[in-house]
Amino acid sequence: MRKLLVLLLISATASLSFGCMATRKFTRNEVKTASDQLNARIDTTDGQIKETRDSVDRVNQRVTSVDGRVTGVDGRVTDLDSRTTQGFNGLKGDVQNVDQKAAQAQNAASRAAGDVVILDQKFQNRNQFTVAGEKTIQFKFDSAQLDPKYMAVLDEVAGMLEQNADSIVVLQGRTDSVGDKDYNVKLGDRRVESVRRYLAVEKSVQVYKIHQISMGAARPVASNDSRDGREKNRAVTMTILVPKLDGSVAAK
Repeated sequence: MRKLLVLLLISATASLSFGCMATRKFTRNEVKTASDQLNARIDTTDGQIKETRDSVDRVNQRVTSVDGRVTGVDGRVTDLDSRTTQGFNGLKGDVQNVDQKAAQAQNAASRAAGDVVILDQKFQNRNQFTVAGEKTIQFKFDSAQLDPKYMAVLDEVAGMLEQNADSIVVLQGRTDSVGDKDYNVKLGDRRVESVRRYLAVEKSVQVYKIHQISMGAARPVASNDSRDGREKNRAVTMTILVPKLDGSVAAK
């Protein structure tokens, strides 16, 4: 009986051991299978992550390239804006210069027209005056500076005006035909002003006795087709006028 119990115990133990071993083996197989599946999923995930990173890197490279192109375009746009602004400012300055020159020319023309009107008013009846003398002084090309050799002529004109309190002198500034019309009018003005200043300041001739106008290149005294003619036209002609006297006063 005792032997039978021992045998049964040994058999039960063996069966239990075999069952435990089988269970452990099954468990190891299940764990290994799950681990292999998990590793496979991890490898797959790692691959997907790597692909995603590669895609992100490619996108970043494209974005960087686009940023570089955009920066270059921005630089070109800024440069174009700068050039456009400079060009506009330059054009605006040119327009302002043209407007200024046009205004100056208009003022010169208005002064000349006003001088003509004044002279016409002064000499509405020219029969009341007689020409007492005519003098001319020459100027160098494009110059309004008095030549000292003509000082004696101006002194003589001042003396004639001093002798007769009612006498007047008409100054006509002239130029040759070289150059712009408006410029020549201004040059004639400067030449007349030089003569007027000398008579008024240096010789104390009353300014109300001096009447002036710039002819520019209009009404030349000589032909501009020759060098000699052009030199003669670079001048200020001076006409001294004195009032006419009636017969009884003249006889006295």
